[in-house]
Amino acid sequence: MNQRTEINPKVVILVLGTLNGLMPFSTDLYLPAFAQIAQELHTNIGNVTLTMSGFFVGSCVGQLCNGPFLDRFGRKKPMLVGLVIFFITSLSCAYCTSVEWFIFFRFLQALGISICSVGSRSIVRDLFPAEKIASIFSTLSLVMGIAPIIAPSVGSLVLGLAGWRTIFQLLAAMSFSLFLILYFFLPSSGKPTEQYSLHPKAILTNYKEVFRTPTFLGYALVAALASGSLFTWISSSSLVFIQNFGLSPKQFGWVFASTASCLVLGNQVNRILLKRFSSEQLALRAAISQLIVSTCLLMIVVFFFKIPIMLGGLYAFMLSLSLITPNAMALSIRPFTKNIGSANALMGAMQMTLSAVVTGIVSLLYDGTAKPMAYMMILLTCCSVLIQFFLKSKRAERP
Repeated sequence: MNQRTEINPKVVILVLGTLNGLMPFSTDLYLPAFAQIAQELHTNIGNVTLTMSGFFVGSCVGQLCNGPFLDRFGRKKPMLVGLVIFFITSLSCAYCTSVEWFIFFRFLQALGISICSVGSRSIVRDLFPAEKIASIFSTLSLVMGIAPIIAPSVGSLVLGLAGWRTIFQLLAAMSFSLFLILYFFLPSSGKPTEQYSLHPKAILTNYKEVFRTPTFLGYALVAALASGSLFTWISSSSLVFIQNFGLSPKQFGWVFASTASCLVLGNQVNRILLKRFSSEQLALRAAISQLIVSTCLLMIVVFFFKIPIMLGGLYAFMLSLSLITPNAMALSIRPFTKNIGSANALMGAMQMTLSAVVTGIVSLLYDGTAKPMAYMMILLTCCSVLIQFFLKSKRAERP
């Protein structure tokens, strides 16, 4: 394909990584502000956590709707539209006066950025060989992994200087800058397919084809469970370190950054390990390790609830998580040469749906301790291990 020889892979990965960084920035930047938001909007932290659940629901709905549009109209133009939506709704979040409106605007904000999430993964499949996808996702994660490292620290700084509303004004400014970067530096891919029907019946038929593709559903579920585990921690992090341990927002920013850096480190270790092991092997072994670590985290929460011990458990959890996500995502979309946008949309929707459900449940189970977080991590990781053992047994049965 000529297009692959004309692009600069480093530029594409940098642009896509920066673009994808807007998603974790949207969830992590305002974490230190939960207490201030709750106070100003006359609500509690549990309800503020629901703004994150609303974001996940919006992302799920958006990805399901946007996948077919990306297959029909190409990648670049819909992604530009998504950034415009994100810009407008970020400003709306900055000026909302109740937690109900805040949840609503976060929902709309996610609809916009979801186009970019699906589009960026589709571009990877468009431009790079199937056997390189897992490695590309790991490289992409290095770029986008900077966002969760610096976001809480930046959020703490902005919170101290100008208040929580400025955080969302900053997100609006970032989306405007990314609009320009995307417009000028990202090559077009996934040419518009006029024969691709946007009739609801045709869209459902395409989604059914995706579901029937071998290995898609299993590994998409594994990726969704990993995402749910990650956002279980993210949604609980402010409670654990600010409410329970009494850290300041600035101290919390540094602690959160240290846990997020484990994701970056793990993704680069994954690139090295892929030279020796298959994606299937790495994902399964990492999930087993994560189950052991999650169980240890529960013991830490109950019996050894000290900052250094808690951090050690979280570091191990993040390292194992970073070996699951890129491999599971690559395995789920590897079989596709068409309906790539729809496949990525379904995978992303599953991730966001599960993330919304688990953060909502953790919020409802809020009891002032980290126990709901630990229990949810164990449940999700156990499901991931069971699914992967099932997939392994199915592979063994094939001639």
